[in-house]
Amino acid sequence: MSRTRMTVLAVVAVSLAGAVVWMPAAVQNSQAQTQTLKVPSETKKNSPLKEFMQQKLVASNQVLEGLLTEDYKLIEKGGRKFREMGNAEKWRVSNDMMYRTHSEDFQRNVDKLIESASKSESLDRIALAWFDTTLSCIDCHRWVRTVLIADSSAPPSLPVSAATGRNE
Repeated sequence: MSRTRMTVLAVVAVSLAGAVVWMPAAVQNSQAQTQTLKVPSETKKNSPLKEFMQQKLVASNQVLEGLLTEDYKLIEKGGRKFREMGNAEKWRVSNDMMYRTHSEDFQRNVDKLIESASKSESLDRIALAWFDTTLSCIDCHRWVRTVLIADSSAPPSLPVSAATGRNE
């Protein structure tokens, strides 16, 4: 395996590990609920949001396993699962403009991943598409944790953006 390929795969693996660590934190920190943020207040083991997040991790693992084994079909399968989940209502936890932007970035990156895998393009190109996808996950989860959830102390009559002075 080439040095470049090993470096790219190492970066992807580290990024995925970071997402796996941060994702449960986002689910656990979702105690508060506002009109703008539709995150359920329950943190039960089987909450719908937590199950949805677990499905995202399954899709992530499929893509990573496909990258490591050069199984383009498995990469495509994981990517298509992400695409399907991105179209689900559960995906849209906020109508905030920044959340929508993060979500659209993620979907574009997933589309590139699926297209590259379906064409069996170079593994390096697919790994870079996965890296971009993973970064968009991390950026969105960080934003949800630090902005939407942190700002959930806003008065219930005001959307999060109005309480913080940010525009939707």
